[in-house]
Amino acid sequence: MERLARLEAVQSMLLEIGQTSTSCSDITEFIHAVHRALGRIMYAANFYVALSDREEGTVRFVYFVDESDEGPPLNQPVQLASADASPTAWVLQNRQTLVVTAADFKARLNFGAGSAAEHWMGCPLLDQQHLPLGAIVIQSYTPEHTYSDEDQALFGVIANHVSVALQGLQSMDRLERAVQERTARLEEKNAALNTALTQLQQAQGELVRQEKLASLGRLVAGVAHEINTPLGICVTATSHLVEELRLTREELGAGEMTEDSLNSFLDIVDQSLRIMTTNTQRAASLVRSFKQVAVDQSSDDIRSFNLRNYLNEVLLSLQPKLKGRPVKVEVDCPADLVLESYPGAVSQIVTNMLMNSLVHGFEERDQAGTITIRAALDGDAVALAYADDGAGMDQDTLDKLFDPFFTTKRGNGGSGLGAHILYNLVTGPLGGSVQVESAPGQGLRYALSFPRSRRAEKLAA
Repeated sequence: MERLARLEAVQSMLLEIGQTSTSCSDITEFIHAVHRALGRIMYAANFYVALSDREEGTVRFVYFVDESDEGPPLNQPVQLASADASPTAWVLQNRQTLVVTAADFKARLNFGAGSAAEHWMGCPLLDQQHLPLGAIVIQSYTPEHTYSDEDQALFGVIANHVSVALQGLQSMDRLERAVQERTARLEEKNAALNTALTQLQQAQGELVRQEKLASLGRLVAGVAHEINTPLGICVTATSHLVEELRLTREELGAGEMTEDSLNSFLDIVDQSLRIMTTNTQRAASLVRSFKQVAVDQSSDDIRSFNLRNYLNEVLLSLQPKLKGRPVKVEVDCPADLVLESYPGAVSQIVTNMLMNSLVHGFEERDQAGTITIRAALDGDAVALAYADDGAGMDQDTLDKLFDPFFTTKRGNGGSGLGAHILYNLVTGPLGGSVQVESAPGQGLRYALSFPRSRRAEKLAA
């Protein structure tokens, strides 16, 4: 009767092992369930399972419970000992069940590590090719608990069921490990890509800043050269006036001053003053325009400004680039169109468009052409159209126009950032859009649209 009850318990345990293996995906959790079930049919206070890695020659203990000894670290590879030094290694290497008594341990010195067991029993866990998956071990440290032949047979049956379940679980475990490793590699690559992207964006931002400063530097050089002419004329007129004044004083001191000589001196003074007035006003106008444009280009502040007047100031600051070239610039803009926006962005956009036309549209300095800039209010938006009748470009070049670092003048001063900065300023600070059209021999046309006022967005930010 007792034997029948035990057989029913074994049958129930084997059924439980099968059910647990289908519902559980974690090997350690599954072995823990096996240990609980095993304890219902035999003494199982000391129990462990070690899985082998044949390629690496290691084992890892996925489950270890012992009354006397502290087990090895779970799931950490441990070098497999020789079969003469470890009963677990013997079971794995010989792929056979091994039962060791206390007398056997005494007879075989240094056979196994840790406390000597009273009764030790280990079974191999084999796959379908009869290759070792690992070993399942149960042991007792007291004479009151030993394992009969029936226990050994039952333990072997249990080991076979655990082997079948482990093959499925190890496949899932290998898949999960592969997924985790792949995920880890992808995350590592993603982190590296994010770092590279951040560095690239920082480098791109620095290049854009340098390009803007270089543009400002070219503007400074051009304006300085342009101012040099009227100031030079003023210096010459002043020197001539000083010399005429000296001669007039000598003539007056000698008593030789006549009405004709006095009138001649006054004519020279009048002419010199008119020359100096005209040229100092021209220089002052250049300085004033440059000052406003330079401050705007280096500032991100929003302010109210008259668009037509501001376009004229920007074009005046660009006169050194247009000087000596038969390119006419026409501006058509309402006199009362006032913006509350970023003048620095407008200045940079117009500068980049005009410079691109001079460099790419009118490559030859003696090439005649016309640039038109038209602006109009369309509801609450400003429509700004820019066009030149220069060389134009093909579709492939047009498709890459706004790409950073794309230029057809590599090695000839082109940075490939002019149109890219233009696009970012229109879509960024100005909050608008830009479209471009061109064809070989038909010039280039930009169509910009952006809000007249950006004050609300500035306050909201």
